[in-house]
Amino acid sequence: MSLIKKNIHMNNIRGKIVSQITLDDDINVPDRLPDISNKITEKGNIIVDMVKATQNKISVKGKLQFKMMYKAASSDVQIHKLDGMINFDEVINMDGIEDGDTISVDLVIDDLSVSVINSRKFSVKAVVTVVALAENISDEEFAVEIDDDSIEYIKDSIELTQIAIKKKDLLRIREEINLIAGKLNINEIIWSSANLSSSNVKLMEDRIAVNGEISVFVLYSSEEGPLQWTNATVPFNGVIEVPGCSEDLIPNIELKLMSSEIEAKPDYDGEQRVLSMDGIVTVDIKLYEEQQFDIVRDAYSRKKDLQLNTKETDYENLLMKNVTKCKVSEKITTDNIDDTHILQICSCDGDVKVDETIITEDGIDVEGVLDVSILYICSDDANPLCCMRGSIPFSQKIEVNGIKDNSVYGIRAVPEQISTNMSGTDEIEVKASLMLDCIVFDKLKRAVITDIEESDYDMEKISNMPGIVGYVCKDGDTLWSIAKMFYTTVDCLTEVNDLKGDVEPGQMIVVVKKM
Repeated sequence: MSLIKKNIHMNNIRGKIVSQITLDDDINVPDRLPDISNKITEKGNIIVDMVKATQNKISVKGKLQFKMMYKAASSDVQIHKLDGMINFDEVINMDGIEDGDTISVDLVIDDLSVSVINSRKFSVKAVVTVVALAENISDEEFAVEIDDDSIEYIKDSIELTQIAIKKKDLLRIREEINLIAGKLNINEIIWSSANLSSSNVKLMEDRIAVNGEISVFVLYSSEEGPLQWTNATVPFNGVIEVPGCSEDLIPNIELKLMSSEIEAKPDYDGEQRVLSMDGIVTVDIKLYEEQQFDIVRDAYSRKKDLQLNTKETDYENLLMKNVTKCKVSEKITTDNIDDTHILQICSCDGDVKVDETIITEDGIDVEGVLDVSILYICSDDANPLCCMRGSIPFSQKIEVNGIKDNSVYGIRAVPEQISTNMSGTDEIEVKASLMLDCIVFDKLKRAVITDIEESDYDMEKISNMPGIVGYVCKDGDTLWSIAKMFYTTVDCLTEVNDLKGDVEPGQMIVVVKKM
């Protein structure tokens, strides 16, 4: 007797933990830079260098990269940038994880503040949320056939979603931006930012096509006039080799702009009018495959007594993979206490933070905020460059039919489009479209046959049973359960009683023993 099994690759979540760490340091202004008069804005980025799992612990090493734009303490308008980093080495306790588990760590800056202590010193403090997810891929075996003609068995149809491909890759982007006519030549880049504004992926045979756009802002000085800035949209595309990929798989792919460097270079005429951007986009790839097949639910033999050994197996089935759009709009007022007014908007950056998710009867309620940072020119000639910040709350229902309290889900929230408009001399209206990319799995459990043991029947007991018996069907009876009870077959019951379907409660049938 041979039990034929099918291997399924299951992605098991061993644990998830959310923690917070605080990073802070006092930094001296380098000798090459002038004294600080006042801070204009700051920006930070987390780089993870190493993640390691040990028994019940996760070690995370990395650095907080920060930069600050400030006005120098001088009679003229001098804008400067200084940057630096704070290294960190944190240990997070997580029960149940082991060596070899795959650890995914996402670090998000919840709050970054840069405070000027004096003209030659400033402090940096960041509150960082750490979301650590421990997973492992295991092979679960499901019995699909029994290679023995003397054994009767029945099957159940099962639908599940297995992980087909899981990998990480990098996409390098090198593009050039030419200054438009009317912009002055570049002397020195003071400040720059780059954000992934849109992305698309397409599954192909053994590869994935990636394309999107990066929004770039550059503030620079010019020997020919006042401060200059430019905004540009940089398209990108690339192909990532993924053996085994096909159009039939279900993608769950996340793209992040991990780093970007922007520098000025001369054009064909030798003038500094070209911006060269080098960027690295991380591509986190998970491809799922939906499968439907029949597994052995029960078995018996007319020759041997069978002992079915089973175990409880957890598996997942995809409920929904969809993108929901959410629109937000709000007016933000400057906190200037003097009579300065907004003259022109330079740029706007935004980050989406999901604060709470709640499973409801028909979906997931999502609440969060869009944090925006707006750089603008004001009417103060001594301090013309200003920055305002604001948080725009949002709430959105993601509809998921059939969701349960124990369903597993992931939500990736990113700003897809942000636009700003002056609605007054001290007020800016922000409109944004947010993308909520959601994947939901139904968490299921069932007993799976792992092995079958054979032993001899008690033939005395079986011989004392009548060869033919009339049986009145009860609630819950099926042809299979009756055939197993009386050591016959479903085909025999069907033929003897001329049945067209299964039995009903109260129905009288004739049972012929086959042993």
